[in-house]
Amino acid sequence: MSEIFFDGIGERINSIYNDGEKNYKEIKMKILVAGLDRKVSKEALSDKTQFEVVNKIENGNYDVLYIDMIHIGMDEEFEQLADRIEDGKIKIRKIVFLATAGMDKEISPEWLGDGRQVKELILEVQYVAKLVDETEIPYTILRPVEVQDEVQEVEIIAEGEKIVNAKVSKKGLENLIKQAILTDDYLNQSIGIANKS
Repeated sequence: MSEIFFDGIGERINSIYNDGEKNYKEIKMKILVAGLDRKVSKEALSDKTQFEVVNKIENGNYDVLYIDMIHIGMDEEFEQLADRIEDGKIKIRKIVFLATAGMDKEISPEWLGDGRQVKELILEVQYVAKLVDETEIPYTILRPVEVQDEVQEVEIIAEGEKIVNAKVSKKGLENLIKQAILTDDYLNQSIGIANKS
C-alpha cells in the first residue's frame, strides 16, 4: 500500500495497487483534539468513517488540530500546545478553532453570561486566535453565536462585519465544522456563523 498526498488539505488518499489498477479507500482525517467543551464538537467529530479522533495530546503527525476550548485558562493550555508545535514535536497540516462570536466585537456574547469573567474569557479567546495565526499553519476560525437545537439555514459573516442574529442551528454549525475540517473552503479566515436572517 502506498500513500499519495495532493496539494489540497484533506485530500490524502490511501491507494492500493492491484494488478496495476488503483483502488481507493475512503479518506479518513487524523484529528488531534484540544478540548471538547461543547456538545456540537462531539457530534461533528463522531463520524468514525471520516475521522480518526485523538483526544490525548500526543506528539506525532496529524491532518488537523481541532480546538474547542471556551473556558478560563484556555490561553495557558493552548500556549503549551503551541510550544510543542513550534518545537516540531506535533506536526499538523491545518488548524480549525471553534471560538465564539463576540471576540471581534461583532455582537455582544450574552449567551456566555455577563461581567468580568466573560470579558476575561473573550480576551483569552482572542489570544488563542492570535497564537493560531502566529503558527503560520493554515487555519480556520469559526465564530458561532449561541447554539440552538433548531434546524435552520445558517449564514457566514465575514470578519469585521456585524452579526445580527444571536442564534445558530446546531446541525448547521456541525456541517460547517465538518466542512472546515474536510475542505479548504474557509482557509486562513475567521468567519462568523449565525442563522440566516
